[in-house]
Amino acid sequence: MAFYRSLAAGLLLLAAGLPAQADDAATVQINSIRSPELKPYRVMLAGLDAFDEYHALAPNTHELRFKLRLRSGAPTDATMDHLALRIAGNETSVPVALDADGRFTLPRIAALADDNADLLLNQKKGNYRWDADVRSDGLPANMRRLGDFRLECEVTVAIVKEEIPLWVRSLVASWLLTTHWCASDKLNWQAHSPRRVRQATLVSGTQRISLATGDKGITYTVPTSDPHYPDDTLIELEYADAPE
Repeated sequence: MAFYRSLAAGLLLLAAGLPAQADDAATVQINSIRSPELKPYRVMLAGLDAFDEYHALAPNTHELRFKLRLRSGAPTDATMDHLALRIAGNETSVPVALDADGRFTLPRIAALADDNADLLLNQKKGNYRWDADVRSDGLPANMRRLGDFRLECEVTVAIVKEEIPLWVRSLVASWLLTTHWCASDKLNWQAHSPRRVRQATLVSGTQRISLATGDKGITYTVPTSDPHYPDDTLIELEYADAPE
């Protein structure tokens, strides 16, 4: 069983391209997907479908956004400056606007899906990665909402499932004991912060629970699969560059 579990975990990470760490209970921390510069457009549309299907997790967010960022270990000359993104097929090319923080939305264009279009960056392959970015309206800058992270998980997993073979999906589901990956207690969501985090605290009623941070404060682990915490549970972030 230990071998089978390790094999399933390895296949999940290999097929999905998800950097992860496993603890003694074989818990996988899901992060974002690699190689944003060449991603099939039809695969990304699965994420838009998941956003619509699970929108009740974050009813106060009105659109799905994605965010580009430098991957860990990118060369020092790689920057977020002068990035350009487009959806390009055999016959069609559509530019995708990036905001100052690298966020973008994807349009639904049937002709692009029919044209086997890809998402293409104008920068060197492998220096960038993307995250699903779900943020409910009205929250302070240092607060995140658990339901938003749960929706990010559903979007990311939907894209992963669209890319990997059926037999890999079946193997992972056997290991997780469910086809609903984001609901499995073997998977934890690893959130990324653009600012280093000194402390991440889950706030639920009178409870205040410190969350694990990693990568020198760039990431923090969120209990998205724990049903004891409602979607409106908040995560309070204290940034390392803020005065104590």
